[in-house]
Amino acid sequence: MMTKRTTASPLSPLRVPARAGLSLLLGVALLACGDVETDVFRSDGGTAPDPTGVMEGTVLYAGPRPLCDREAGRVLGRVILLLFRDDNPPAPEGTATSAANLLTVPGSLLFTSLDDCMPESPSPEERRMFITRSTDFTWPELPLGRGGPVAYQVRGFYDYDEDFNPFFSVSNLTTAGDVAGGAIVDPTAEVLRFLPIEFGSIEDNEDGQIVGGVSVTLGAPVNTERPIFRLETNPQSSEALLPTTTDVAEAERQLFEGNPSRLVLYDRNPDDPQTSALLRAMGQGGLSIDTSNPFSYAWYVREIDANRDGVGDPHPVLGSQGVGWLTPGVLMERARTEAEILTGVPRALLVPSVRVTTTLTKRVFYPDIEIVIPPVGAMITNGADDRCTIPMIPPGNPTVFYEASTVSCQELPAGLYGINVLHGVAGALPIGGGQPACTGMEGECPAGTACLDGACRVPDALSDTGADVVGGAYSSQAWTIPNPLGDPTQIDDPVPEQGVASLFVVHDPNPDGPVGRRDGRMGCDQAIDPEVMGPRDIVYRDFSEFGDPEDARASCCGPVQHLCDVPLCPPVPLGDTGLTIRGSATMVGEDGLPNCLPFHLPASCCE
Repeated sequence: MMTKRTTASPLSPLRVPARAGLSLLLGVALLACGDVETDVFRSDGGTAPDPTGVMEGTVLYAGPRPLCDREAGRVLGRVILLLFRDDNPPAPEGTATSAANLLTVPGSLLFTSLDDCMPESPSPEERRMFITRSTDFTWPELPLGRGGPVAYQVRGFYDYDEDFNPFFSVSNLTTAGDVAGGAIVDPTAEVLRFLPIEFGSIEDNEDGQIVGGVSVTLGAPVNTERPIFRLETNPQSSEALLPTTTDVAEAERQLFEGNPSRLVLYDRNPDDPQTSALLRAMGQGGLSIDTSNPFSYAWYVREIDANRDGVGDPHPVLGSQGVGWLTPGVLMERARTEAEILTGVPRALLVPSVRVTTTLTKRVFYPDIEIVIPPVGAMITNGADDRCTIPMIPPGNPTVFYEASTVSCQELPAGLYGINVLHGVAGALPIGGGQPACTGMEGECPAGTACLDGACRVPDALSDTGADVVGGAYSSQAWTIPNPLGDPTQIDDPVPEQGVASLFVVHDPNPDGPVGRRDGRMGCDQAIDPEVMGPRDIVYRDFSEFGDPEDARASCCGPVQHLCDVPLCPPVPLGDTGLTIRGSATMVGEDGLPNCLPFHLPASCCE
């Protein structure tokens, strides 16, 4: 566990080597003859360390007995605490891709006696038995705010089997059996909300700040493994259009048939060639999961409640058509070059959706689940402001799509996209899966299951695995392609479908034509209005949907306006595929700008 760093009191005697004594006295005498020079903090261009915050509190663990190495007399596992800015947590609530800070607490501080350990051959009852333990923590050197206070939230888990590695993306999140939680406003509430923990500013806390009394509760055993998947799909045209039908089921059918796409879990048989290759690569990466467990390795369809108001959220793209946002949640992000990151080129995302019509009765899928990929991008110009996720809608769609909110009329950014899948359940009750055995008599099987072939199972119409988990909450698990398991520089036997060859492709079928903008080209000035049965001028919102349009414009356009005059990158061939994508910035000029942009910035920012 990290501990407090102690420093000498201003009144403490300092031991100075004898030969240094005269120099020290002369230095003091010289300083006494004039004003004492002071330095400014590093964040202001000086050399003095910035003041920082210290968080103090208690971790309360309520979960299964820990595993122990009895020969070594050691408790296995450790507490992992992750710090996020409260205004930008990880997806789906925010867009953070990594924690702002991390603290580990050894399991031996929670469990001080081997009597706490799980028996070597535990019975089912002993496996389900919970114990409660607690320990204090001190978390130093947390950044204070600049120009005002800053609020954080703490998420955490007990790394039950010690397979967490923050420096390796395939092992930096929870796996089945870990115990999840965080600093919660009210741990007994039906809808759990993370507690905002506020620190002041550097300007108001020049000596630093201590915030105490933070209580972190870890009490939700994680039911699922990370969703290690492969994607079956086809390249998407940058000119693809949205369905115009008002029938949601028909619109979904058109989207799926336009590009049939599936998230596929690996076969449970360890001798399956793809599964065997995956397990071999995971062994080299220090990761182990149980793909054979029907409870932990399956797709669970649950509502996503990103704003934690107790109600499932609408899908970010299809929500206006009545489509809910469901797990597995899928985010695809265009791969940015280093030059683009350094110069502030915005992130560009696609947000696929589970095919909702297949989930009307079935809630557990294995091995695959169908998804649709709506041809609408999302440009994030300011990740700290929800108003600044601006839809990118290709030319040729009806007026309603351009006039619902502030949008950028242009083709989908043609390029390569990484795939991130959000999934997982913690604190749920497993049912079915062939347990317990039954004879068909009433009352033998738990609610939600039936006696099928002599065992309690969830009916096939509801579950592909005969199992389900009831209740619980989102476990904040995710899996991303590409990842180190597909990287030959990190794994001796890489898995091809986990590498860069499996990036999602958006290609440009008409690379010599304009990609659209509000300048009269490609249908961005006019569009078909179904109500008048003909074309008319598009009336763009330009932030008018917000109470203070100019405040929204300043927040969303300020971070990108320095890029307004940068030209568009030329199209480039994608290897020997015969497809064309948009080029990327490759260098940063002396003016601090990239040599080109991979897509247009919003016209509402750059006109």
